[in-house]
Amino acid sequence: MKDKVLRWCREQGFFSSGDRVICAVSGGADSMAMLHCLYSLRQELQISVEAAHYNHCLRGEEAQRDQEFVEEFCIGRQIPLYLGRGDVAAYGKERHLSTEEAARQCRYAFLSAFQGKLATAHNADDHLETVLMHLLRGSGLRGLGGIPPQRGNICRPLLCVTREEILAYLQAEGLPHREDSSNRDLSFTRNRLRHEVLPLLRRENPRLADRVLAQSGLLRGEDRLLDQMAGELLHRDSDGSYALAPLIQAPDPLQKRALRLILGERLPQDVSLVHIEALQALLHSPHPSGEIDLPTGLKACRLYDRLELRHAVSPAKEQVFLALTPGQSLTFGSYVIQSRVEENFAKMTNTPFHFSVRYDMIAGSVLCLRSRQIGDRLQMSDGHSRSLKKLMIEGKIPRRHRDGLPIFTYGSDVVAAAGLGVSHPYVPKEGEPALIIHIDILKEETT
Repeated sequence: MKDKVLRWCREQGFFSSGDRVICAVSGGADSMAMLHCLYSLRQELQISVEAAHYNHCLRGEEAQRDQEFVEEFCIGRQIPLYLGRGDVAAYGKERHLSTEEAARQCRYAFLSAFQGKLATAHNADDHLETVLMHLLRGSGLRGLGGIPPQRGNICRPLLCVTREEILAYLQAEGLPHREDSSNRDLSFTRNRLRHEVLPLLRRENPRLADRVLAQSGLLRGEDRLLDQMAGELLHRDSDGSYALAPLIQAPDPLQKRALRLILGERLPQDVSLVHIEALQALLHSPHPSGEIDLPTGLKACRLYDRLELRHAVSPAKEQVFLALTPGQSLTFGSYVIQSRVEENFAKMTNTPFHFSVRYDMIAGSVLCLRSRQIGDRLQMSDGHSRSLKKLMIEGKIPRRHRDGLPIFTYGSDVVAAAGLGVSHPYVPKEGEPALIIHIDILKEETT
């Protein structure tokens, strides 16, 4: 086994000369074999080897005896050992986690504190069980890729060997180990697979674990390639939104994967297929804009030819009054409005956020600044009026911006609307006094 592990470590590039390697040791057969094997190979691999043991406090005195066993083993060989413990049962209950998941989270939280390479004792049979569990639950390529040989600073030196090979190594080296009684508890899915299902499968193929390990390696390579291809569909703008066209034109499998990549950046948990399909429905909707709710308060918004993920922020709903004095600056929601009076208006090019209003019609009064309301309309140059809602849709103003845009009113009239312009009766002529209004965006509304 030792030669096989040495080749595997070198092939996978786990270690560099001088690396500090911390072995996660429970006292069981796998971790004891890994600790002894790496310690024996430390000169060939040019590494230093230490050990870390976490007491989950789940099995009372049995767990304490496991800890003492590991301590005695490390002291006898002068292997540095670090100890940790935690109330896994309470942690899992508080967060509504299974015992297995709670134990895993607590253990890795303890191990993540160490600097260096972290070695865990997952073997080829663990990998096979994991693939089968993913298959039972429903999985894509990533799940069928099983346990990766390396992730970040975590490596798995025993992933190339079976449990049978590990037990043979322990016997040949005369190494003791502890048996975890929970490994025989058939209430755990993994244990049922290990003790009831896998013996039947091994009758059909005694080398099943090796075959699945090799197959998973191929699948992980294909998974990385597909991620790369899907990533090329993501054309992200400076505002964080994505172009829709490349996504809509992509084949369905790549489209799903691209959307999974987008969501993976914003959602802490695994993305469900239902979320991917909801996003696809949004992309292919005949409506030019729309939004869907996602976990953690996230929203996916289609804004014409863009897709954006954001957390909802309440738009400005206040009403404030803008006194028409030259040089005044006023903040309204996400915008800063500045105004000045020009006595002899010279022709200027209006833009949606920089325009002029007839001052003689409102002089001596105030201009009301508020968000849009149902029924708001702008007077057009042809004498007709049009609703702000329709004008905003035609102007492709994103829905998330519409309720926060400053609307300028005088009495019951809408004088001007940010993003759209000025109502025709309030457009000044050259030589007349005019109020010049300039609007800047103060901050982004997305988070």
